[in-house]
Amino acid sequence: MRKRIKPSMINPKVRRKQQSRRGKLIFLIGMAVAIILLIAYHQNILSALGRYLVYQQDPQQADVIAIPACWEDTIIRARGGIDLYNRGLAKTIFVPRMERMKGQEEIIAQGIDIPENRDILITILEKFGVPLTNIETSAQEVTNTWDEAQEARNLVERKGYTTVLLVTSKYHSRRAYLIFKDALKGKATVISVPTPYDASNPESWWKQNEDFQSVIMEYQKLLAYYWLKVF
Repeated sequence: MRKRIKPSMINPKVRRKQQSRRGKLIFLIGMAVAIILLIAYHQNILSALGRYLVYQQDPQQADVIAIPACWEDTIIRARGGIDLYNRGLAKTIFVPRMERMKGQEEIIAQGIDIPENRDILITILEKFGVPLTNIETSAQEVTNTWDEAQEARNLVERKGYTTVLLVTSKYHSRRAYLIFKDALKGKATVISVPTPYDASNPESWWKQNEDFQSVIMEYQKLLAYYWLKVF
């Protein structure tokens, strides 16, 4: 019977090659299993990815409703906030000042008045019965969700608020909640209430071009935020 060579008797170079081959084989087997599972359960996995981005909590009484800015979703976010306001869940709505369009100052200097995103949102709120005296805003322009959360923190500290209802789009809701929660930690409780007027479908997001782009972009931004928090 052929004797098995002990590992200690194998040439180190040969042993390293054998270990390398085993490592590659294990990696290839793992990849094959992952691909098989992805093919077999791809719809469930993709649906789960879409649902993960949507963070929904039960609305409750709060001090202020915060509506993050977004050109495309201005109306649907505003309507979600208006519904909560009309239910009497908060007496104040916070609207951050979105960064103005490039070249807007030059146009204004020529006597041409162009409303900002904030102005449009405030107009919508007023048309739906929210008094201007119940709308808070920021003088500082914001360029991202973190800036908006910081302006919300300034408002909370200034007014002594303790609870914030966060109304945003479905796919933006988890990242927005995490950012606002971090920014308002120790200051106020954040409750995520995505607008019900968002027609996005997390269950089949990969079938619609707009949903597909939104989900891919959100995961990129979510991973970037996690990365910055850790490193």
